Amino acid sequence: MRKKKENVREVFPATIDRLIERAQDAGKTLTDTAIAAELGIPIETFQLYYQKDKAPSEIFDQMRKKFKPFIGTLYIERVILTDEFDEPDEADLEDDE
Repeated sequence: MRKKKENVREVFPATIDRLIERAQDAGKTLTDTAIAAELGIPIETFQLYYQKDKAPSEIFDQMRKKFKPFIGTLYIERVILTDEFDEPDEADLEDDE
């Protein structure tokens, strides 16, 4: 299993979309309902994960195991930047001129 990185989380909708796309490229049609059933979660839970873009990391691990021929070890992640940048004030701008 991969070590969790700081300020990074996997993106559920993009992972599902890519899984469906790769399955289609391989000649197999996957639906949200079929994916939810394979993962052993109710379709309502699946839809909530998709809408809120929040799913437990175990779901991603399970997806990679169940759908290995289509997504293998694919990780689609969002980096969350936490640093704040100060806007230059007028005095800083005047010094540059």
